Amino acid sequence: MNYPDFFDSIAPIQMADPLAQQLGAVNDGLFSYHYLDMVKLAGHSCPTVAGAWIMCDLGLKKLHEESIPVRGNIKIEMQGALDEGVEGVIAQSIGLITGAANAGGFKGLGPHFARNNRLFFSADINGEVRLTRLDNGETATMSYDPSSIPFHPQIGPLMKKIGQGTLEADEKAFFAAEWQNRVKKILTTPEQWEKLVTFV
Repeated sequence: MNYPDFFDSIAPIQMADPLAQQLGAVNDGLFSYHYLDMVKLAGHSCPTVAGAWIMCDLGLKKLHEESIPVRGNIKIEMQGALDEGVEGVIAQSIGLITGAANAGGFKGLGPHFARNNRLFFSADINGEVRLTRLDNGETATMSYDPSSIPFHPQIGPLMKKIGQGTLEADEKAFFAAEWQNRVKKILTTPEQWEKLVTFV
């Protein structure tokens, strides 16, 4: 598989999944999620997917400090509606890692291991996303703004040409490279993540 090299430079997110361990998917119940996994789910890499990764990473660290987060023990609340903007993309991307799903998610084995009813939209929260630990009620509410890392000035005009179906081959290559260049700047400067994500 051919993808940008910088994907591999992003530190993975470690999760403990007791359901996976119980059912023998992984003996120790530990999963390592990589940015490429989120890209595969979304089908693309963009500032929104990058933001979902960053919010998930920072939010889980805030809730768990040095301990490994438990998959299925996190509730996700989105301020926006399901069909609003990129809300669904962000929620689905964070849900990949946390296991949180809406009413259609895994119902559990008896009273254990459920993943459904852990993802909600149009929530009355002060930020874009709120993660809640179900075992102790601690929360992390965040908003993401990547505007301090702008696109190349030609991205806008080229985006218009994409919509018109008139993009030339050399323009396609330039667009793809510069699109990922912005994502790279967002993801490979973790010392700036706290400037992109605000906890409220």
